[in-house]
Amino acid sequence: MMKKLVAPCVSFLISAAPAAAWAQTAPEAAPAPEANAPKPAPAPYSLPWMMRGVVPGNVVRLDTVFAFSKPRTTVPVLLFGSYKILPNLAAIVRLGVIHNRAEDPKVGSGTAFVNPALGVMYGLPLGASVKASFFAATTIPVGMGGGDTPNAAARSANLPSGIFARASMDNALFQINYLTPMVGADIAYIANGFTVQLEATLLELIRVRGAAVDKDAARTNLTAGLHAGYFPIPQLSIGAELRYQYWIAHETIEKGPDPSAVDHWTLGFGPRAHFKIGEKMWLRPGVSLTMGLDLPTGFSAGGQEYKIVQVDVPFAF
Repeated sequence: MMKKLVAPCVSFLISAAPAAAWAQTAPEAAPAPEANAPKPAPAPYSLPWMMRGVVPGNVVRLDTVFAFSKPRTTVPVLLFGSYKILPNLAAIVRLGVIHNRAEDPKVGSGTAFVNPALGVMYGLPLGASVKASFFAATTIPVGMGGGDTPNAAARSANLPSGIFARASMDNALFQINYLTPMVGADIAYIANGFTVQLEATLLELIRVRGAAVDKDAARTNLTAGLHAGYFPIPQLSIGAELRYQYWIAHETIEKGPDPSAVDHWTLGFGPRAHFKIGEKMWLRPGVSLTMGLDLPTGFSAGGQEYKIVQVDVPFAF
């Protein structure tokens, strides 16, 4: 009787052993990903001060500068608008007005509209941490103080006051007698709370009016910048910006009494807050201080000792 019970049990155990061994050694199947799992948040980006943002987006930006120097006090107010017409392509516009008060009472004060600018920006993601963009635009030469018989106060508000007040990075807006096509590129590394961004822009100024006061039929300008920023906390970034501009061709300066204005270095730095106020809305106000590092705006002998306070309020949506 015992033999009849043991034999079937042994047979069953032998046949089940391979399946049991496989079950112990087979890897566990990975759980299926959730269909609606949230995407990881992008790394925080330190927005530059007077350079361009590297990512095309829907943005309204009010940028005001208070530039104090020995010969003058200048306040340019620029309004920037950007709207995405394709996922990586945004149309942009810049408008502005400038007020200038000279220390010399013979020069007086003046307020003027600057040249507006229209253009596009194309973004090119190069990976999780590297982004690039390309920029093309032109100014429309309708700024006040232009023509052969300009209003002197309006012209002096733009030239050279506006150029120096904006650290020579926005020359085309204040060259009121010139149509200025421009192209540029930016590349940025954004990761681990750090941002490092490089920028270069080439401008070709073509005179369309005011030959009696602006003797150069054409001028060529290059601007470049390096921005570095860090987030000590998610709501605050600290950014510094080294900038350079060079007049590749500008006979009025080259043959004039102050050839030091052919090229120009400036340095700006300051804090910026980052407030998320909606699902896709951000307010990023910041304040920076810029100083000239060489002539004509620096603090060496003969320099104009520029101290530039920038109040920048971008709203992204």
